[in-house]
Amino acid sequence: MIARIITCTVAPSKVAEFRSLLNNTLLPKVQSQPGFVDNIEALDPNSGQFSCTTLWQNRSDVDNYDNTVFPEIAAKMSPLLNGNPTVQTLPVENSSRHNVRAAAATAR
Repeated sequence: MIARIITCTVAPSKVAEFRSLLNNTLLPKVQSQPGFVDNIEALDPNSGQFSCTTLWQNRSDVDNYDNTVFPEIAAKMSPLLNGNPTVQTLPVENSSRHNVRAAAATAR
């Protein structure tokens, strides 16, 4: 399993618009992608700090998403952000919810 972690800062005056776009347009598109497993979001509406972790079955699913869908999503989010998002892609080491155990992740 692979985790993709995005952090960014939403312009505080655009938090409501960001939430609407995310929940009504972007998230359904992400969830429909092959290999998508889960999505966890955190948002501080006062500062605009946002973090999103998506979980994927394998690296090829993440690469496919990065090369096909993410550029469109990034373009739609960009006008609502202060600066550019940072993106990290890492193998999942542990997950109690998704039954991934330490060291087992490296064998996948």
